[in-house]
Amino acid sequence: MKFSFLRPLVLSAALGLGLLGSAHAVEYTTLDSAASTVTFGYSQMNVKMDGSFSELKATKLSFDPAAPEAAEVAIEVALASIDAGYAEANTELEKAEWLGLAAHPLATFTSSKVTPLDENRYQVTGDLSIKGISKAVTAPFTFTQDGETGIFEGSFTFQRADFGIGEGEWKDFSIVANDIQITFHIVAKP
Repeated sequence: MKFSFLRPLVLSAALGLGLLGSAHAVEYTTLDSAASTVTFGYSQMNVKMDGSFSELKATKLSFDPAAPEAAEVAIEVALASIDAGYAEANTELEKAEWLGLAAHPLATFTSSKVTPLDENRYQVTGDLSIKGISKAVTAPFTFTQDGETGIFEGSFTFQRADFGIGEGEWKDFSIVANDIQITFHIVAKP
């Protein structure tokens, strides 16, 4: 009976600390496109090749580490910003049998679900659209906080034939392999 006054005090302290902890929660909503990268890797005649895209933007971005299941992301990649390592390859990739830039200037990814795995590991599922074709993909990623910055890093592989990338004589996977690996380093701010 003598300690009954402690119960409200303990409850008040717990609530106060809980509110203090939630005051530090940050929701990331702005893509830092200058600091973010999307790269790709593939095999051409059994030689590993790499490339990158220099222009991307988020039309939707919302990630709260305290509620990752509610996250949403929609990313657009300007396919004309491709750098496959040399000018001749970049010009070739613009053609209709490859990326068809005249008709399809953007590749997009729109999330449908984010699942926490453990600690700072997650996976995102969504639709990847290239050349007007959409396919569901799942990508594991890590999330780390660096001050006010949130960093998302991950990768996934897709098959170029699923999107009509490399048609006609280029359908032969002995020349350019079917697997394309995408690696992303996305930097976001509140």
